[in-house]
Formats: sequence, structure tokens, C-alpha cells
Amino acid sequence: MHATRLTAIAIGLAAMCSAGPTAQTQETQTTTKTKVEIKGGKDVKVIGCLDRRSNGDYVLTEVREKGLELSRYALVTSQDLSSHVGERVEIKGKAVMNGDGKVSVESKTKTEVENGQDLETKSKTEGTSGAFVLPFLGVSSMKTLSKSCS
Repeated sequence: MHATRLTAIAIGLAAMCSAGPTAQTQETQTTTKTKVEIKGGKDVKVIGCLDRRSNGDYVLTEVREKGLELSRYALVTSQDLSSHVGERVEIKGKAVMNGDGKVSVESKTKTEVENGQDLETKSKTEGTSGAFVLPFLGVSSMKTLSKSCS
């Protein structure tokens, strides 16, 4: 009888220990809002090939412009241009180059944590040239001229 009672107590303790602390999962939701603004700059219309860098940035290459020696632009847009990569396009917009104008990128990220404290971060960056010291081109409109650049 004594052994049965000890066995029952041992089973009870094991059950309580395994049912005790359980891992809780927290759900989080992160949203990011980015505002890109070109201040100043020069209105341009350029023709070139739309390319995309490994980091996701769009670049206009093989640019042909009258009076300018530039061959590439770092594009500033919130549009998804991925379906146009590799096409010859005409882009109208504001160019930031040679000290004329600047690009301002403001980003707000909010992470909402279930049963926890929410986190909000803000960042602001301003510049006069893009990746690889390319001038910026803010895209206001784009037209496909040819499905390939060759």
C-alpha cells in the first residue's frame, strides 16, 4: 500500500511539472511607411535601360541625353518596376545632380507586440547622390519604348 501511494504521488508530481510552465507565443506585426521627396532638382526626360541592383534598387543605364555626359541614374520611386527590368524606357521626373536639389527619405516602422510593449522607430536621410555616387532621378512617369535594350 505504501509503494502504491508513493507511485501515485510521483505520477502526480510528474504531471504537475509537465503541465506547469508552457511556452507562450507572441504575435508581432510590423508595418513600415516610407516617404520619399525630391526637393529642388531639374525637370528631365531621359531614355535608357531599366536595371535592378541586387539590393532591389532600380537604376537607369545607357542613358542618352542631350548636353549631359551622365550614363546612369539611381531611380527614386515607390512603384514596383520589376516587370519592366530589361526594357528601354522613357522616364520623366526630377533629377538631383551637380548640387542641384536633394532627396529626402523618411521611414517610420511600427512593431506591434501582442501582450507586450509596441516599438516605433523613425529615420530620415537626405542626400544629393545615390548608390555608387549616381545622380537621383525621381520618377513621375515612365513609358516603355522597347521590350529589350539590345
